[in-house]
Order: sequence, then C-alpha cells, then structure tokens
Amino acid sequence: MVKEKILVIDDEIGPREAMRMILKERYNVATASGAEEALDIFSKERPDLVMLDIKMPGRDGISVLKDIKQLDPDTEVILITAYASVETAREAIRLGAFDYLIKPFDKDDVINVVERGLQKRQNLERSRLEHEGLLRTKEYLEKEIETARQNLMLYYEGTIKALIRTIDAKDHYTFDHSEHVAKLSLAIADAVGFSKIMKNKLEHAATIHDIGKIGVNEQILRKNGFLTDDEFAEIKKHPEIGARIVNEVPFLEDTVEVVLYHHERFDGTGYPEGLKGDKIPLPARIVTIADAIDAMMRDRPYRKALSHSELIDELKKGSGTQFDPEIVRLIIDNKIKLF
Repeated sequence: MVKEKILVIDDEIGPREAMRMILKERYNVATASGAEEALDIFSKERPDLVMLDIKMPGRDGISVLKDIKQLDPDTEVILITAYASVETAREAIRLGAFDYLIKPFDKDDVINVVERGLQKRQNLERSRLEHEGLLRTKEYLEKEIETARQNLMLYYEGTIKALIRTIDAKDHYTFDHSEHVAKLSLAIADAVGFSKIMKNKLEHAATIHDIGKIGVNEQILRKNGFLTDDEFAEIKKHPEIGARIVNEVPFLEDTVEVVLYHHERFDGTGYPEGLKGDKIPLPARIVTIADAIDAMMRDRPYRKALSHSELIDELKKGSGTQFDPEIVRLIIDNKIKLF
C-alpha cells in the first residue's frame, strides 16, 4: 500500500524532527526549514498534507499557506503554533487551513489531526472522482439522447415523406404544390422573424397541410372542372380530417393548427371554424397565403398561371379579407421574394 505524503515545515529542528518521528511509521514524511525549500519540495512532490509552522524567519507561515492553496487548493494544511499566536492560527483557518496544533504538541493529538486532515482530503478526492464520473455519465446520456433524437427525426422525416407520397398517390397536383407551399412559407417566416426552431416546425406543417385530402374522394380531387356545391362541401372536410390524422402522431402535434386552419380567412368567412384576424394562428395565416400564391402561380384547367403583377393585384384584393394584410404588405414591399 502506498503511504500518503506529508510535508513538515518548521525553522526549528526540534519540533520538525519530533513531528517526523511521530509520523514516519505511518506516512512518507519530508521536512523543510523554510518557505523557499518547502515550496520547492511541494511543487515537485505534491504532498497530501502539509504541517506548517506559523512563526518562521523571512516569510511566515501565512504567506506560505496562501502559496500552497494557490498551487493546490485541495491540499490540507495543519498549522503549528505557540499559544500566543492562536488567533493568527484561527485567521489562517479562515484562509483555508484545516486545523492547528499548539506547541508543545501531544503525539496522539498529532496523529488524530493528521488522520482527520487526510480523511478530508480523501473525501474531497472521492467527491471529485464521483463528480467526474457523473459528468462522464451526463455526457454519455446526452450523446445517447442526441442519437435517439436524431433517429426520431429520421423517422419523423420518413413519416412526413410517406404521408406526402400517400397524398401524391391520390392527387399528383398536391405533392409538388406542398413542397412549393413549404418554401414560400419559409420565405414569409424569414421576413416575419421566425426563429430557426419555429421555421422547422412551419416547414413540416406546410409540407403536410393537405394531408386530410387522403380522406377525400379521388374523383373530386382529380376533377378538372369547377366543383359542385356537394363536391366543395366534401373538399372542405379535409382540414379536420388532416387534423385528426396528425393529432394521433406525437411528433406531428406542432402541425395540427396549420393543418386545421390553413383555409380560414382573415375576415372570418373561412372554414372549418370561421376564425377571424389574429384568432387564426400566425403559422396558419402564413401557410394560407403561401397556399394561395402557389395556386395562382400554376396553370389550372380553367385559367393560365398569373403573371407577377396579376398575382400582386390578387393579393391586394384579398388583403384584409382572405389574407393577413401585414403579410401582404411585406410581399408588396418586396420584403419577401416569391420568384
């Protein structure tokens, strides 16, 4: 078993040797007669405990104590003092010393205080190792959580793509449209000042905003002409159908409001709930206008794609009725690039 190291510092040979004789059977004991010699030994050997006389010629024990604590704050220091300097010893304890012994000292007192000092040192070292172990465990768990999060996001992205492919199987127009709506929504979100996290959520929501069309009759979805009232009533069910679908998937819960409210109108005449103005969540208002813009930019069976100027005119007409006027203003002021 490796013996613990103790450094005894005292300018008087008698107390210094007496201390060495008491401790040498139990510990590896080094001695020093002054500050410079002591600090040189300390720097090379890094003892586990130091026994330090307060009254020494040249540099006193208090200044040496400060240097030791600066070199290694965990080293325990026991002061050796005469009765007259007990107050100084108490002050040194406030500076970080462990305890003090009064000359002439008793052998049992020396052994007792040294054992307590070393026990404190061991406890500190054990706590440090436990703390380091906890930090390593924390880092490991953080890595595991991050790996799990990345895997979840891969499944998330896979689910999103699978849902889009499902929509595309029923309506080829919708797939390309959903991608464009997502890009337009991100452009608007940048101008509005969305954070990166909010933009990520918006992109996913915009991508699957039409997921409810899975529950709509394919003949209605693929109809080239205008819809009848009954067919339009059927189409109007898709936001609620979509909201029910995504509401069942925990990691799609942030998309529910966009899926449910992307056909609400700013003047309150939209569906499914007839929400008005700021009652419509902002992400849904963004997707509403992105949805309409992409539709206007495409050829449809009943009309050609609108030019840029025609599209701007339509946005102006719908400002405050179909669309959020603040978002329209940003587009008109070229704060949002559509092309």
